[in-house]
Amino acid sequence: MNRTPIAPMGVGKLLDKSFSVYRQHFGAFFLLALIWFGPLLLLQQLLLVDLTRVPLLAQDTEGLDFAESLGARFAGQEEFMTQSLPMLLIFLFLVAPILLIIAYPQMISGSILLTKAALEGETLSLKDALKGALRRFWPLAGSTFLYGVIAFAVSTAFVIVYGLIFVMIAFAGGMTLETMFDPSDEGSIVLMIILILFGYLFLIAGMMLVPGFFMLRWGFYMPLVLFERDGIGIGQSWNLTKGNFWRLFGIFVVLSVIYSMFSSGMQLVLTGVLGTSILAQIILVALTCLLSPWMAIVYALAYFDLRVRKDGTDLQELVSRQLATSAPVEPATPTPAQEPGVTHD
Repeated sequence: MNRTPIAPMGVGKLLDKSFSVYRQHFGAFFLLALIWFGPLLLLQQLLLVDLTRVPLLAQDTEGLDFAESLGARFAGQEEFMTQSLPMLLIFLFLVAPILLIIAYPQMISGSILLTKAALEGETLSLKDALKGALRRFWPLAGSTFLYGVIAFAVSTAFVIVYGLIFVMIAFAGGMTLETMFDPSDEGSIVLMIILILFGYLFLIAGMMLVPGFFMLRWGFYMPLVLFERDGIGIGQSWNLTKGNFWRLFGIFVVLSVIYSMFSSGMQLVLTGVLGTSILAQIILVALTCLLSPWMAIVYALAYFDLRVRKDGTDLQELVSRQLATSAPVEPATPTPAQEPGVTHD
């Protein structure tokens, strides 16, 4: 076994380790994401895009110069969106829940198992990773559903409170409901624009810090449900992440920036070349399956890093302890009775 004990990692080292793990086991991670996300993402595009109006290979922009061609291709994304209400309802109430509650936790959990094996220097097949995650199917699905409900409730409460504060600040500045959108009152319009601009910036920052605080603190429930098999994992995640919020926040801010740059950049290039076409939709699905495992690996490494920091032990000791607690206790071998007057060396 080629294994080195895992030590607490900073943001840079953790991200560097994630690239290394993904590069060494690319095939397994990519196929895992393709199995769970590929069919559902293709079905999502089938439901949300009007394929009867979408070209097969590339959007036709003949007769337009380069700038007009790009504009037509980007504008075509909204033009080709389906207007079918049944299709939208099927996506919202069938495909989206399956994607979020079933496929997402299964892909993440399989990636956690593959990452653990990579850190231990062992080889875990894709089949074993799939089976290991499926063994905890219902606890993972139930915990993810509960986590989603809590996340929605916290985010909604924050938006409501933030909206009330925004309105109170506007009224404190001398605005009323009549003058708030009165085009003849230039002072009110300027003040409203300033409030909206700063309100939007503070809303984004507030969403990242306030609901984000709770979502990060509760967000490591999946590996806890997967390994410890005790409860839904949300409460344990809160205890595990205690004192580590800002470090985790930094990790996932950097992760989000890198992911957005790669994802947006590739989508811009793809849309600029192929426009809104069936081929472009298929490639976008493949790109999503390509990037998603990396985020799952970072999540898994962050979890193992938290356990090392909290327990003061390396990964091998952690895994050994988990296996020992889940293994059945073997009956002790009885000691033969000693006959009177006989001694044993």
